[in-house]
Amino acid sequence: MKVTVTTRHISNKRKSEELKSYALEKSKRIERYLRSERDPSELRIILSSEKYRNRAEIIINNVNLKAASSVETEDMHTSIDQAVEAIIKQLRKQTDKKITSKRRNAPRPKDEIPDTKSYGDFPPTSYDYIRIHKLPPKPMSVEEASLQLKVSDANFVAFKNSENGAMNVVYINRRGQVILIEP
Repeated sequence: MKVTVTTRHISNKRKSEELKSYALEKSKRIERYLRSERDPSELRIILSSEKYRNRAEIIINNVNLKAASSVETEDMHTSIDQAVEAIIKQLRKQTDKKITSKRRNAPRPKDEIPDTKSYGDFPPTSYDYIRIHKLPPKPMSVEEASLQLKVSDANFVAFKNSENGAMNVVYINRRGQVILIEP
């Protein structure tokens, strides 16, 4: 991760170097939210002072995450601390959002699925055997659906046809032929 600390309008060199080292020390808290070994990222910290206003700006550019924070207080150390806290809050929110959007319901193991053959000739009295399968939200062409059927272990694929907008079903019959059912 590339870290750049810039000071503006700070005349005292010693104070400027002290603030830079303090900002670099605080930037290590941000680094754990960025995977720098995989994705190149840039962290820019800009410290500026005008009269009694001390401003700390932190800007992060990463392939996956982007965040910016700007805090203005009377003390530069407080500005840096608050800017780092704001950035961490933003990064935590963005990473949590990505993690929760990637989680999906995994298919149940085969032993948990009730066996429909065990009911015999009589229908079951409860609806415990019904499995709900959600259709993909985007419409597919017939070719995409047949490829989806070949890739999956299902006997059929129900989909919304992109050409006419109607619900269609593609299945493989006993001879191994792909059959399309249109309404």
